[in-house]
Amino acid sequence: MTTNDATHDSRLAFQGNTLLAISVFAVLLFGIKLWLIGTYGNATPYWDQWDAEAMQLYRPFQNGTLDWKDLFSAHNEHRILTTRLFDLALLCINGIWNPLLQMVANAVLHTLTLIFSIVLLSRVVGRKYLPYLLVFSLFLFGLPFGWENTLEGFQTQFYFVILFSFACLWLTVTQTPLSVWWWVGTACAILSFLSFASGILALAASAAIGAVFYVAELRKTRAQLISVAILGGLFILGWSLTPTVAGHAYLHATSIPQFIDVLMAVLGWPIPTHYFSALILNAPNVFFAFRMLRRRSPTTDRRWFLLALCIWATAQIASIAYGRVEGYFSSRYTDLFSIGILVNFACLISLVQDDLGKFNRRKIDCAVLWFFIVAASLGLFSCEWNYKELYAKRSIGQIEEANTKNYLATGDFSYIKDKPFLEIPYPGDGRAFSETLAMPEIKAILPSNIRSPLASSKMDESSGAFIQGAISPETPKRSNMIFGSYAPAGKTAIGQTSLQFSVPQITHLAIPVAGYPLAEGNKIEIVQNGQRRPLIVRENPEDYWATIYTKVDAGPFSIVLSKSSASSWFAIEAPTVVGKLDAFIKSLLASSIWFMVAGLVIGITFLVHYGLTNGTKTETAQ
Repeated sequence: MTTNDATHDSRLAFQGNTLLAISVFAVLLFGIKLWLIGTYGNATPYWDQWDAEAMQLYRPFQNGTLDWKDLFSAHNEHRILTTRLFDLALLCINGIWNPLLQMVANAVLHTLTLIFSIVLLSRVVGRKYLPYLLVFSLFLFGLPFGWENTLEGFQTQFYFVILFSFACLWLTVTQTPLSVWWWVGTACAILSFLSFASGILALAASAAIGAVFYVAELRKTRAQLISVAILGGLFILGWSLTPTVAGHAYLHATSIPQFIDVLMAVLGWPIPTHYFSALILNAPNVFFAFRMLRRRSPTTDRRWFLLALCIWATAQIASIAYGRVEGYFSSRYTDLFSIGILVNFACLISLVQDDLGKFNRRKIDCAVLWFFIVAASLGLFSCEWNYKELYAKRSIGQIEEANTKNYLATGDFSYIKDKPFLEIPYPGDGRAFSETLAMPEIKAILPSNIRSPLASSKMDESSGAFIQGAISPETPKRSNMIFGSYAPAGKTAIGQTSLQFSVPQITHLAIPVAGYPLAEGNKIEIVQNGQRRPLIVRENPEDYWATIYTKVDAGPFSIVLSKSSASSWFAIEAPTVVGKLDAFIKSLLASSIWFMVAGLVIGITFLVHYGLTNGTKTETAQ
């Protein structure tokens, strides 16, 4: 074998190992997020979603009055263009509003964003350290610190700001100023600002590195100076376009001591709050920054990108410390805090690689100590807070869903009037919420878990086999209309019932089923336009409820229930309109454990493959 062949085989082996390692990370993290959504998530829209999505985005989109300027309008202190476009795309694809779909899409976005960020970091510290970055990130982001962003559909902006900021800093720092790729990076900075207000800080971090290049005479060119001026100018412009919300003034730091106290607490998260916590956690960033500025490496050194990330991550945390002196440890901010920890870890790897002679051993000991302090703090914080918060989130979500659904089903205002805080998913006493729910454009796209089922226009019955509410006493009662054949005296009634409905367009339906529809002689069929087709039921739900999904064309249709079995019963609930992807999302969430199992299998395969590859190399060398 020639040297070129050996090099080629080595490169292919490395690429294969890299792909396997990334696959393990992606499948495991996505599986964890699916489990979190399936266990604690709820499809009832929550809080800001009713105004920011339903009223300001979906309603004008539905009635044709949405203007392009509306997409750039302010939401609190932010301009969330990317989130609005993302949510509109999901609505158009699914047909109705489904926050669970949004959560799953956000999980995909977050996973891909982290892979992109980790790959960039590995190109700085060395690709052989990619598995270390992936394992650390799986632990860091697999723990549900940022559960709010995972379990609320309207949190995409936190992921977009990370994605576009990393892309901006990589392209504007590592590429030649004013080149095509530099301009792409600048466009990413603008998208970062149009995702979240603090996205503007990517411009500041990039301008700071550019200024260092010019002042330190590492790249003292006209193009470099112009690039700094452009980035700085865009930062000032973005700052001026950032809205100020008078009602949020009480959330801002009002004095320097107050700001410093909050900043030190946030910089030290998750280590128990103390000034030394911030120093310990950010020691890698500090030493790395000092080394880079002292050595003044060439502009081609990719570690300048890592220094830009240090500036950006610290600035993100400082912006939260200033803007949110109350609730600064809210779960939604921890995804940004965690990125800061990941950047510190990358700086630690870079520092460990330096040859410091007799200090090498001490340096490695310090790195190991830092790792264990951070890992232990992350684990303890998760054990102490996450379970309690997640349990509360699930409980309150179920209450909000029940109150909203009961109000929509009955029109009884008492279900949403003067409820305790968070028992309806909308701020206020319920009056504004009822007005929002009454909007025809909103009613048309309500999520399937709270919308009312279709009303039957006619019921044809050839016998008394099916009557309203006839289900086994052990079967959970439902609030919607039920047609069942349960008869306590031997279940002997047989016959057929036809329930007629109508829909204005091609529609996907969910039909809850209980009992024994697969017993011989029992059938559930759809009749429409002269055609009859059976509905597929995979197994008997027995004394529980299962959901079957189907699609019907525009116009009238019938659900025909037939029973000729004298020893069984079954029942259906009135069908509910669902989105095109609702059945897929439900199935995906139910499969979360298989994603985690698949991740473990791929991980074991990677370890075996990696071990065999290294063993072969060792034998060849000998």
